[in-house]
Formats: sequence, C-alpha cells, structure tokens
Amino acid sequence: MNEELIIADNLKVYFPIRRGIFLQTIGYVKAVDGINLTVMKNQDLSIVGESGSGKTTLGKAIVGLIRPTKGNVFYMFNNKNFDMSQNLPIEIRQSVQMIFQDPFSSLNPRLKIIDTLKEALEIRNIFKSRNDIIDYLGDLLQKVGLKREYLYRYPHEFSGGQRQRISIVRAISMKPKVIVLDEPTSSLDVSVQSQVLNLLQDIKREYDLTYIFITHNISVAKYMGQKIAVMYLGKIVEINEADNLINAPLHPYTKLLLSAVIEVQSEHVEKELKIGEPPSPVNIPSGCRFRNRCPFAMEICERTEPELIEHENALVACHLYSDLKNKP
Repeated sequence: MNEELIIADNLKVYFPIRRGIFLQTIGYVKAVDGINLTVMKNQDLSIVGESGSGKTTLGKAIVGLIRPTKGNVFYMFNNKNFDMSQNLPIEIRQSVQMIFQDPFSSLNPRLKIIDTLKEALEIRNIFKSRNDIIDYLGDLLQKVGLKREYLYRYPHEFSGGQRQRISIVRAISMKPKVIVLDEPTSSLDVSVQSQVLNLLQDIKREYDLTYIFITHNISVAKYMGQKIAVMYLGKIVEINEADNLINAPLHPYTKLLLSAVIEVQSEHVEKELKIGEPPSPVNIPSGCRFRNRCPFAMEICERTEPELIEHENALVACHLYSDLKNKP
C-alpha cells in the first residue's frame, strides 16, 4: 500500500532584495515558486536541475530549515499531517533529517565528533547513560566503514569522504523516516563518490529510509531515485519514473540536461537545444520561464505559463503537450 510521507502544497519561498540606507525591499528572488509535490514511502525521489534552480531551497523547506513565504510542507506521521514550518515535537522533527553538500561546514570544528553526535541524543533522553550513547554511536560508525575511536577526533582530522560518512551517522542516529540529501557527493573526489552512493543505498535498505536526493547530475539522480523531478527557476517542469525520464524525456529542459551526458532522441532533430545561461530568478520571463532557451517556443509560451499536467503517465509543464497550444 502506498503511503504519503511528504506533501508540498503550493510551496513558495521568496527572498527579499533590499537596497539603500533604509534597506527597502525592491524585489524578490523567487527560489521556489509554487511547487506541488508528493513523496511516497520507499519511493525515493531525485530532484535535478542547474545551479540556481531552487533545489537546495526546496530541500531546506521540506525539513523545516526555511519557513515558506506561502504554502505548506506536510509530513505524515502516524496518519496525521504535521506542518514542517511550525514548532513540532522533537520526535516529529527528527524524523526528517538532512545531509548537506559540505560535511565540514556542517560539523563544529571545535568539537570532537562524539560531542557533536551525542548532543541531539541527549536531548531525546532515550539512553540510560553516556556509555550507552558511545556504544550506539560507535556501532553506527562501524556500519559506515569508520573506526569507533574516531569519535574522539576533530573534523579537520578526516578526509572529505570520512566527514560525509560522519554526517550520515548523525542523520541516521536520529532514526528518521525521511532524509533529504543535498548533493552529498559533489564535493568529493570521483573515486570516493561511488563508495558513498553505494553506502547510502545500503543504509537506506537497512533502515527502511526514504530519500529525497538533490543533485545537478542526472546520472546520479537515476541511480539514487525511483522517480526524478526536474526543476527550473523555482518550478518543477517534469516528474517521471527514472528510467522513463532518461529514455524518453518530455520537457525540452530535461532534454537539455540529458544532452550533456547522452545523445537525446527527438522528433525534431533539426532543432538544436540552446544551452546558454538561465535567466535571473529576480527577473523571471513572462509565460514559460524556459522559452528564451527553448527551440520549440510558440506564441503562447510568451503569455501563458504552462501548468504541470499529466502526459503518458508522467507530469510535464510544457505547452507542447497542452490543449492550449493551438489556441490564439
């Protein structure tokens, strides 16, 4: 039976732009601009897109690190909806964890690993003694391929791959149901990336986790997610099963991303995809926000923003698949 875990409802996150002596608001960066998304239990979702597409902001809003400008993110726990932007019981809050891109910046350089990891466990007050916490964390370190004695070292004494493994321990020590992973391998050497990705897959199976995996690499997105959501300038433009999205992409932007790694088959082979640079999230184009880079842009794309609609068991926001495309 499918079980909903995370529901984003018309989620918007805008950051004000302030200028002048009195710091007046002159505009907004629309990092996340009206996203509707549902993540099912054990159906890992990868979120892919270029830098500046809003992926990280969406991830932080999901775990409650950023308060939405509008809309909500709900987490389903024991058949009840909990708004992640509100003050929640620690049991609920720790059920949704996040692993960040840079493990060093997420670890306190002044604290030994044991002191960083045990803080949240002490708050929950579920262990009888400090020794119980040490044994628990030591076992988790061994599960991710590290030694128990590493608990008594400082973050600077580890390699990037080791620090990311420590971040994984911190996340799973809370016994979460959902983990948002924000490009957890992008700062690592290529030789280490595959090791960490394989470890994450093993951890997921052992702890019955659901991943929301944020990446700019569509190949990694396919490896880590059963479904892939493609983001562009704060919007989701396509959601599909990973294999289907890779083999038969619908949205022109998805084809652009794929063209960097594989040869994309298209019905319109004479039309070349325009790589270029995305517009500023401060000055988003009218209508379809991808139209300035799209070789299939039509008149309707200038005046009407496409909605996310169902097409061939996928969701796509493009007028190529809309009933409006032939209307004046």
